[in-house]
Parts: sequence; C-alpha cells; structure tokens
Amino acid sequence: MGRMRRGWELTQESWAVVRRDRSLLVFPVVGGICGVVVAAVVFGAGAGLAVAANAWWPAVPFLIVGSYLLIVIGQFCAVALASCATAALDGRDTTVSEGVDAARGRLGLILQWSAVQLVVGAAISALQALLREAGGNVLGSIVGGLADFAWTVATFFVVPVIALEGLGPKDAIKRSSAVVRERWGEGVVGSAAIGLVAFLIALPGIALVVLGVAAFSASPAGGAALVAVGVVLIIAASLFQATISAVFRVALFRFATQDEVTGGFTRAQLEGAFAPKRGGRI
Repeated sequence: MGRMRRGWELTQESWAVVRRDRSLLVFPVVGGICGVVVAAVVFGAGAGLAVAANAWWPAVPFLIVGSYLLIVIGQFCAVALASCATAALDGRDTTVSEGVDAARGRLGLILQWSAVQLVVGAAISALQALLREAGGNVLGSIVGGLADFAWTVATFFVVPVIALEGLGPKDAIKRSSAVVRERWGEGVVGSAAIGLVAFLIALPGIALVVLGVAAFSASPAGGAALVAVGVVLIIAASLFQATISAVFRVALFRFATQDEVTGGFTRAQLEGAFAPKRGGRI
C-alpha cells in the first residue's frame, strides 16, 4: 500500500504540472489524429489490394509500413511531449511548436528507435505464436507476457533519454536499463497508479459503449449517443494517461540521473519513488 500511495502522490504532482501547462495535452491528441489518418490511408489501401487480388499477401507491405509509421508518429509526439515536459517541470511555459522543433531535431533517432520497436514487437509476437503451437496458449501467453514486460521495463526511460540526451537506440536502451537497475522502485508502480486512474476514468465510458450497443436496436439515436459519450470518456482517459506518464517519467529520470527536484515535487517524494537495491543505497 505504501508504494501505491507514493505512486499516487507522484501522479497527482504530475497532473499539477499538466494543469499549469495545458499545451502538453496537445501532443497525444495530434498523435492520435495523425495515427487514425495514416491507418485509414495505408491499411485501407492494403485491404483494397488484398480484396482485389483475392489474397492476403498484397496487404503485407502495407501492414509493415503502416505499423512503422504509426510507431514513428507515436514516438515523435512522445519525444516532443518529453521535451516540453522538461521545460514545464522547470516552471517555463511551453508551446506546441517548441516541442515539434525539439522532436524534429531528434528525427533520425526517432526513426531508428521506431524500427527497433517494430522489430522487437514482431519478434515477441512471433515467439508467442511459436510457443502457442508447441505448448499451448497458456505457455505462449506467459512467456510472451514476461518478454514484453522485460522489454517495457528495460526501455522505461528511453524516450526521456532520446529527448534530453540525444542518444541513439542502442545507447538509449543501455542508459534506460542501467537507471532502472540502479534505482529500481516506483517507476513501474507509479505507472500502475496512473493506469489505474485512467482505467477508472475510462470505466464509465466502457459501460456507456456497452449499453449503447445493446440499446441500438431499440433506439438507434439513443444508442449512438451513448456510444459517442462513452468513446469521448475513453479518449479522455487515454489522453490523461499518455500525458501524465510522460511528465512522470521525465521527472523521475531527471532526479535519478541528475539529482534534480523539479515541478511541484519534493525531494522526499522523489527519494521515496525509488527503493534502494538490497545492500545498496539511494
């Protein structure tokens, strides 16, 4: 309970930073809109060719290219958000153009990191598929889940590293995993607290979507209205989670690597965010 409480406190302070600089909320919105457009165009074209050829293979290049572009868009916005979050934590007002310029300066690194994510994600999915065929769904899910968790933990600080230090994917992964090993603690717990809050925000939206679908046959207008409101709540929860998580990671990374206390955080809060390694020290 103590760790979750500290994670909740860090979540509150991260949200306070966002309230002071609402421009941070723009990047997840822009990323989501661009992602929808790209997915509709690229995946739609691939599906059209597959239907025309009456075969699945013409859609494969579109699937690969579309997936890569979606990752690039997401990481570009994440780096832009991390750059602006750094300024916001220092008490400066930021602009969307400032974040875009910062991300543009890291574009080469973002393209490389997106390729690494695509390859690793495909490898983990392939491993899960092979294990499911060999040992069943349970084995595939367990091993695949562990591999995905290990990758997530090792790369927890990669985006702040790219945004703040300008390291390439290989060095960024080394840097991120070294910080996690040295200062392991509430990084993941804090993210769990943020995810829990986001889920609670999204839960009424999920319920409204389910009710809307169930009521659609009896009242199409009413059902559509319920679904629309539910989708808005779910999007709001996703926006909250993406923005707060970015601020949270930047604040923890700066404290872990530079011993900087920024934003509305206190040293006690940030020190409590990391559990010392057994036999080690903070």
